[in-house]
Amino acid sequence: MQLKRYQQATLDALDRFLTTAAASGPADAFAREVARQDEETRLLGIQPGSRTYTPLQELPDVPYVCLRLPTGGGKTLLAAEAIQLAGRSYLRRDHPLTLWFVPSDAIKTQTLEALADPAHPYRRRLDEVFGGRVRVFDIAAFDTIRPQDIARNTCIVVSTIQAFRVKNTVGRRVYSHHEELEAHFAGVPTAGMETVTAEDANAAKGHGLLSEGAVKFSFANLLFHHRPLMIVDEAHNAVSGLTRELQARIRPSAILEFTATPRGVSNILHSVTAAALKDEEMIKLPIRVRPHDDWRAAVSATVATRHMLEEKALHEAEHLRPIALYQAQAKNGHPTVSELRDYLTQEKLIPEERIKVATGEQRELDGVNLRDPAEETRHVITVAALKEGWDCPSAYVLCATQRLSSSTAVEQLLGRVLRMPYAARRKDEALNASYAHVSEPSFQEAAEALRDKLIDMGFTDEEVRQSLKPTSVEQDPQGTLFDPDPVRPKPVFQFDLPDGDAARREIDDPAVDWIPREDGSVTVAIRGDVSDEVATAITRLAPADAEAEITARLERHRAIVEAGRSLADKGAVIEVPLLLAQMNGEVFLADAEAILERTDWSLTNHPARLSEQEFAFRRDEELVEIDLDGDRLVYRRDRREQVSLPALAGPSDGEMQTGFIRWLERECRVQDVSPGEMQTWLAGVVVNFLNRGINIRTLIDWQHALAARLRRKISDIRDSERKKAYQATLFDTKHENDQPPPVIRFDASVYADVPTRPTGALRLNRHLLGHDRAPLTDGNISGEEFQCALALDNIDGVDVWVRNVARHRDSFWLPRANGHRFYPDFVAKLHDGRLFAVEYKGAHIVGAPEAQEKDLIGRLWARRTGNVFLTVVKDLAGSDPGQQLARAIQS
Repeated sequence: MQLKRYQQATLDALDRFLTTAAASGPADAFAREVARQDEETRLLGIQPGSRTYTPLQELPDVPYVCLRLPTGGGKTLLAAEAIQLAGRSYLRRDHPLTLWFVPSDAIKTQTLEALADPAHPYRRRLDEVFGGRVRVFDIAAFDTIRPQDIARNTCIVVSTIQAFRVKNTVGRRVYSHHEELEAHFAGVPTAGMETVTAEDANAAKGHGLLSEGAVKFSFANLLFHHRPLMIVDEAHNAVSGLTRELQARIRPSAILEFTATPRGVSNILHSVTAAALKDEEMIKLPIRVRPHDDWRAAVSATVATRHMLEEKALHEAEHLRPIALYQAQAKNGHPTVSELRDYLTQEKLIPEERIKVATGEQRELDGVNLRDPAEETRHVITVAALKEGWDCPSAYVLCATQRLSSSTAVEQLLGRVLRMPYAARRKDEALNASYAHVSEPSFQEAAEALRDKLIDMGFTDEEVRQSLKPTSVEQDPQGTLFDPDPVRPKPVFQFDLPDGDAARREIDDPAVDWIPREDGSVTVAIRGDVSDEVATAITRLAPADAEAEITARLERHRAIVEAGRSLADKGAVIEVPLLLAQMNGEVFLADAEAILERTDWSLTNHPARLSEQEFAFRRDEELVEIDLDGDRLVYRRDRREQVSLPALAGPSDGEMQTGFIRWLERECRVQDVSPGEMQTWLAGVVVNFLNRGINIRTLIDWQHALAARLRRKISDIRDSERKKAYQATLFDTKHENDQPPPVIRFDASVYADVPTRPTGALRLNRHLLGHDRAPLTDGNISGEEFQCALALDNIDGVDVWVRNVARHRDSFWLPRANGHRFYPDFVAKLHDGRLFAVEYKGAHIVGAPEAQEKDLIGRLWARRTGNVFLTVVKDLAGSDPGQQLARAIQS
C-alpha cells in the first residue's frame, strides 16, 4: 500500500520527534518539531498558532503526542506504520509489545479482523516490516499470550479503554492473578509491581496457593514489566482520562494518539487538513446540501440524486454504483425503518432486492460485497448501526430524516459518504462531490447544523465554509429568492408561471429550481446565467401580456450577471508551460526525483564510514553522541531496554557481524538502492568501526542509534546525488527538444476550494477570477504580497493574472534540487502572449540560498519557454515593485 504524501509527512514528523525524544526527552523533541513546522508555515505567509508540550502527570518522561487526521485520512494504517517506526526510533526494540486502544467494541472487532487477516493491507504491511513475526490478540484472550510470543514477535493487544477500568468485567481480569501467566514472571525484576492483598489471598482459598505480598501474575503487571507502546485510536480523552494510578500501573513507554477531533487533546504534533485529503483524492468535496420541508421530500430527492449519479457512473472506466444511506428513526420516531422501506418500495417503486437494512436487529449487510458488480444493493437504511465498523466508499448520498441538531448518527454517516471510491477522482465532476438531503427548513440551518459535525470530523472552520454548497435557492420572509451559497452566491432570476405541471414538463434543465404554490402555480428560479432556451420556454408558458415584463427583467438580470462576471467567466485562460528535462534522449517533466531515478549513481561510490563527528562512542559514560541536522543528540544506555537480536546469537564474532549487517540492511532499506549494494556499503561501515577498535558487541548494544544515524547518512548521500544530477541535467547540459511541454491551465474552475477574502473598495480589474474571488495572499490587503499583486494589476502590459496558490494541485510549479516544488507567487498573461511568473521576496531574504535557487530555476524556465520570470524585491534601491515589474516585461 503506497502511502499518500500527507501520510508520509505525518510519519516523518513522528520519526523526527521520537528520534530526538530518545536523546533529549519528549518536551525538547516536541519543541524542536513544532519550531520546524512553524518555520515552514511562515514561508507560506501564514502565522502559526502556539503549541506547547504537556507531560502526563504520572509519567512525565514518557513521549505522549497526538496526530490529527480528518475522517477518511487512514488513521488505522498510520497507527500500524507507527509501531515499527516507534520500535526503531525510540523504543530500540525489534518487536515492541503494543497495546492498541479503540473507542468501542464495534471498532475493536473491526480492528482485530483487519490486523489478523493476512490478506488485509494493514496486516500485509505489518508482516512486511516485521518479517512475518506478528501476533494479534483480543484483550479478552490476554492469558493465551506466551513468553516466546513477546520475545520473538511483535504482539498487538487490541482493547477498549473501558476494559482497563476495574469496574469492568474484563478490567477486573486485567488486574487479577492468573496462573497461566506465571511463565512471564520467571527471573524478571518485580519492583513496583502490584502484589497480592489479604483480600485476594482469602478469595483464592480453595483454588490454589496465593500468598499475601507475592507478586500478582496479572496482565497489568506483565505490561508494567514490558512497558508497551500505547496506540490510541480515536479514544477521545482516553489518555488524559486514565487515572494517574492507572497510568503508573500500565507504565507505557510511549503513547501515540490518532484522532480526527483534537478537542481536549494535548500535544498535537502534526495536523492534516481536509484539503490535503481532497488533494490526494481521498474524500469527495464539496458536500452538496439540499434542505427539505419533510422526510418524504428528502427521501424522494435522495432517490433522484442517486439515480442521476448512477447514470453518470456508467461512463466511468471502473465499476462504480453509488449508494444512498438513509437515517431512519427509532421506534418512537418517524420514519421508522419499516416506514422508510415501505415508502421506497411503494411510492418510489424501488425493488426489494436493492434495499438493505442495517440495524442492531436486522443485519442485511453482513457478508455483502458492495463492490461486486453483480450485487444489487443501491439503498441502505440504518438507525445508528453504520456509526462504527462499516465502510463503503461508493456511498454518495446521505438522507437525514430528522432535524440534524437532534441527530446523533449523522456525523458518522456523513463520514461514509465523504470517502472517495478507489481513492481516485472521477471524470465527471458530479462524482467527485458528496450529497446530503436533510429535513431542515433552510440551507442556512442545515449548514449550521452540519458545521459542528464536520469540525468533529477534522475540518477547520474555513474548510467547512468552503465545503458546504447548496443545490437549490432559498426564499427570504418577504418571498424573494436568493442563492444561499456562503462562498460565491449568484444573482437569482425568478418568475411565476400559472401551470406548474406544464412548466415542469417543458423546462428540463438541471439549473432550474422550482418553488410550488398551493394554487398549482410555480415559481421558476435560476441562479446566474439564463439560457435562451429556458428564457423562450418561460415566455411561452407565461400569460400573453407578460412578455414585455419578462424581457425587461431578463435584461436587468443579465446585466447584473455580466457585471459580476470575471475575466475567466468571459473565457479568459492562462496556460503556463511546465519545465521539461532531457536525459539520454528521453524527454520528461523536470523533477529532481525523476532526474535521480534516471541517474546511474551508487551508494558504494561514497565512503563507507561514519566519522567521529557523525557518531561518537563514549564508553566510560555508556553513551553515544549523534549529529542529526546539526544537533548533537546524546543517547544514554538503558540496559533494561537493550534487546539483543535473535539472529546475532551465533558462536563467533564473524557470524554476529554477518547477522548484524543483514539487520542493518533491513533497517536502512530504500527503494533505489538494491539489497546487495546496501549490504556491501553497510559491511564497509561495520568493518571501519572494527578497524577503529570498536567490537561487534558494542555496535550491537547501540544498534538502534547506529541505524538511525546510518539512515540519515544514506539520506544525505541521496540528497547530494540528487542535487548533482539536478544541476547537471537542467543547467550544465544543452537542452534540445521541440516537444511541447504540458501546461497548467488556469480558468473559471480553478481554486474553487481555496479560501478567498473580499478586497472591499479595492478592485482588481485584471485578476482572472475577479476581485471578489482572489485567493488570499498574505492574509490582508495591507500586506506586502497584496501590494505586489496590486502593482501587477496596474501594469499596462498585463492582460490577466492570478495568484498561484502554493502546494495546490492545480498550481504552476518548478522543481527544486531537494525534491520539493517551487510555486511562484503570481502568474500572468501579457498582451503580447508571453507568460509572466512573479516571485515576491523581502530584501532581508533575497540573498538566502533558497531564494537564489528559486530565482535561478525561474530564469531557466523563462529562457527555455520564451517567457518572463522576475523576483520582485521589497525596498530595492530606487525601484518599487511596480517599476520592477514594468522593466521586466519591457526587456
